[in-house]
Amino acid sequence: MDNNKNIYQFQVNREIIEKVETTKEGKDGEEIVTTKNKKTKKPVTIVLKKPTRRMVDEAEEYFAIELSKNVKKGIVTKAMLVKKYADTGGALTEEESKDMIRAVQKSNELTNKIQMMVATKASKEEIEPLEKELFEVRKNLVDLESSLQGVYNNTADARAERSTIVWYLLNVTKILNELGDELDYFEGILLEDKLDNMYDKDESGDFFDQEVLNKVMRIISYWHYTGDTSKEKIDEFIKDAG
Repeated sequence: MDNNKNIYQFQVNREIIEKVETTKEGKDGEEIVTTKNKKTKKPVTIVLKKPTRRMVDEAEEYFAIELSKNVKKGIVTKAMLVKKYADTGGALTEEESKDMIRAVQKSNELTNKIQMMVATKASKEEIEPLEKELFEVRKNLVDLESSLQGVYNNTADARAERSTIVWYLLNVTKILNELGDELDYFEGILLEDKLDNMYDKDESGDFFDQEVLNKVMRIISYWHYTGDTSKEKIDEFIKDAG
């Protein structure tokens, strides 16, 4: 397996029932075979694949669609809320408000520029520096927003961001079968089918599915905001997140 094509991989124990045969000699010398069901735990490998260039482009488009849907519902954007706070002297200081506005504008500019370069088939070497800069801007936004104690959690941007993280989760999560083949962990052809399957797994109460969902959501969120695929960094993040 090419680890350069993965964000991360991990194992979760799944409880399975195996049939165990025991043989003993009967009174007449014949062998008596009995079969019993035995519960055992088997490690299963989950792989989070690095999105392809096409997938990143689709995810950006999905974000834009979700953002537009939320705005049409009357949900304000981060930029609108920041401006409101800047005008009224609300939750942010004047300097924090300016920093937030600059960061939001820079994030939008970089996103648009990356999409344009992808559309014009720019080289990977030209696009990567912009992507790294975008990740840094997003990290700064996360730091600023954390000081607001969830004020921005229900903005149109935040909702679209969470939907995009789920989009990635549904499309990059694979499970290895006994032959080592990578299969889709979330079943279904359409995104809606995969989403329904995610909800089914979440509500099933099955320990294996619960553990996988919790872990992949944390990892994909971390990767989405930082762009970091270092195993050591992700291991540290998971440990800190509990």
